[in-house]
Amino acid sequence: MNQTSTGARKSIVFVSIALLALGIGVAAGWVTERLGAPQPPQLEAATALLKQARSLPAFSLVDEQGERFDNARLEGRWSFVFFGYTHCPDICPATLSTLDAALKAAAEQGDADGAQVVFVSVDPRRDNPATLKDYVKYFNPDFTGVTGSERALGKLTGSLGVIHTTLPRPGAGDNYLVDHSASVLLIGPQGRLVALFGAPHRARTMASDFHKLRRYYERS
Repeated sequence: MNQTSTGARKSIVFVSIALLALGIGVAAGWVTERLGAPQPPQLEAATALLKQARSLPAFSLVDEQGERFDNARLEGRWSFVFFGYTHCPDICPATLSTLDAALKAAAEQGDADGAQVVFVSVDPRRDNPATLKDYVKYFNPDFTGVTGSERALGKLTGSLGVIHTTLPRPGAGDNYLVDHSASVLLIGPQGRLVALFGAPHRARTMASDFHKLRRYYERS
């Protein structure tokens, strides 16, 4: 065997080893990346926005204490936000009762610390701060009631895809209904919309999905 053949074989062996090492390195990196990246949560009822989490526009409303309620009040904590009105005959009281039970269930898993429920009235004509205070505190003393002008509410609801329409009845005066979305919005500590809980709402299911969502976003 001449030296040229021997050298060629050594070169082929060297290149093969180098390619094998490169392949192993790439595979190891891929596996590490896959194992390190949080996998999308398997949810029962909620819809997670994942990487499409949506920022909220700058807004300014007023809470049940007459204090300013803006973006800063949704930062640094998890918030369940529901849009409705105090004269709602069914959906709103049922949802707020469920949210109270969901927070209690979440507390059993250690997820309720810092979490808040915010009820946003889309009926500012009838729902002033005093009315909201009596209403939301009935369901839970820690719930927050919020409202604002039609313009301020429209800016927020429009950006979030929340629908609400007043249904006036001739001769009924202030006795009217408001058609509104029934979803509960989950706002993350960065003040972004991260998930939606569609109706019907079940407390244990919401708590379970919240646990998974919280773990996912805290690891992302």
